[in-house]
Amino acid sequence: MVKKLKEMAAAEQHAMVDAVVGSAQQIWQAGLGAFARAQHEGGELFDSLVREGLDLHQLTQKMAGDKVQGVAERANRLAESVGRQASGSWDKIEKLFQDRVARSMSALGVPSHDELDALRRELAELKAQVAASASPAPAPARRTAAAKPAASAKPALKDVPIKAPVRAAPKRQAKAAARHH
Repeated sequence: MVKKLKEMAAAEQHAMVDAVVGSAQQIWQAGLGAFARAQHEGGELFDSLVREGLDLHQLTQKMAGDKVQGVAERANRLAESVGRQASGSWDKIEKLFQDRVARSMSALGVPSHDELDALRRELAELKAQVAASASPAPAPARRTAAAKPAASAKPALKDVPIKAPVRAAPKRQAKAAARHH
């Protein structure tokens, strides 16, 4: 039974191959016939076929160009939409991050930017008030030679010369003696 099925399958394959070969030969022969006819009827038929091919080529290019342009426009719109959504998401993430950092800084006792600005304004106002209320100070009186205080018995620290500490010279004899014992 199996052998019979294999023979039938082989026969069907052989018939299919024969049909394909036959079709290929007919197509080839039709092409040769068209070529011979084109040569016989002259260049007129050939020129009309070239014109029709050119028209068809231009039509397919235009259609393909329109499709490509439509796809490109849709892709641009989609990219813009995605860009707007991403930008909105980044803005939300940035705001959330800033809020959390501000809360953490506040919990640690670090003043905010607004608080520092308020302190700067207050300091500027206080400086202006102090400058406005301060009167010019009188010039200090000059001392005369008699008014100088008498030199104390103890010299001032700045007048005492600083000496480097003296190091004891190494005792070579003591070291030599220690080695021999």
